[in-house]
Parts: sequence; C-alpha cells; structure tokens
Amino acid sequence: MGVTIVNPTSFEAAPRSIPRHTLTELRGLTVGFLSNSKMNADKVLEGVATGLVERFGITPRLYAKRVPSIAATDELLDQIKDECDAVVVAMLDCGSCASWAVADMAALAERGLPVAGMASTQFEGFSRQVLAIQGADALGLSVVQHPIGGIPPREAFDRVTPTALDEVITGLTVPTSQESAA
Repeated sequence: MGVTIVNPTSFEAAPRSIPRHTLTELRGLTVGFLSNSKMNADKVLEGVATGLVERFGITPRLYAKRVPSIAATDELLDQIKDECDAVVVAMLDCGSCASWAVADMAALAERGLPVAGMASTQFEGFSRQVLAIQGADALGLSVVQHPIGGIPPREAFDRVTPTALDEVITGLTVPTSQESAA
C-alpha cells in the first residue's frame, strides 16, 4: 500500500534553486553568527567564532532571533547583509526550528552572503531534506553531536569539533565541483 502526499496549499510552488556564494578566504573578514535563540545555540556559535578568530582573525558579530520557530525579520537579515561578509546560522536541532533556520539560510544566501548552518546529529538528515525542499541543498551544513539544549553551556561550546569547524569553513569558502566548472 502506497502513501499519497497531498500539498495543503492552494497552488504548487515553482521549484527554486537558492544560489550558493563562497569566499576565497576568511582572513580578516566580518562573519555574522545568527542564533535562533534555542538553548545553547549561542554557545555553539561562540565555539565556531572562537575557532574562526584563532585561525583567520575574523571579526565576529552575533545576532539573535527572538523566537526559533519563525523566520528572521527582513530588517535583521538586511542588517546582517550590510554588516557581514558571511554568516553561520544555528541551531538546526528540532523540526520547526530547523525548518525556519533553513528559511533564514536561504534568505541570507539570496541576499548574496555565503552561509553555513549548524545542525545536530539527530537532525542532520531532516535538515538536509528541508534544504533540498527549499532548493538550498548547495548551502553548507556543519554537524555537531546531539543534544545541544539541556546540556551545560560549556559542553555545547565544546561540541564544535575541528571537523565541525572545517565543515563551516568549507561551507563558506569552497565552491562545489559544479560551481568550479562554471
């Protein structure tokens, strides 16, 4: 027996492809860190920022949404675009917040910024599916150990491993093979 999925909206949205932007390097640039205000999202972003400051001397700028399960305002997204060269979004670690974080990532990419998102291991697959549905699957995604909320802040900070940091760097700087060929 098959499953039928019905679109509850009144029209079919045209598929879209969110552009992926990259930088040649991060040294000396301003990188924004957009927290969706989930518990410890700021600590994960602080872990990423610390690593990028140590490796590249970036200037970090922290931003936060008030509510994780809604989109960032256009005013906030425009402010990030005007003040930053790239942005990292966190935290994709539950269903609704991951969906809205992806929407924020897509909106920032559409404004011309290189974007990487931070997902927890439990929500990596879901986050990648939402990225694909939004036409944003080319955007960078870094993965840290689940859970992030409900643990001590220092533990959340420490979940940003060298591998997770490298995934952020790759998401912001390395073009995909298809982009390199273009």
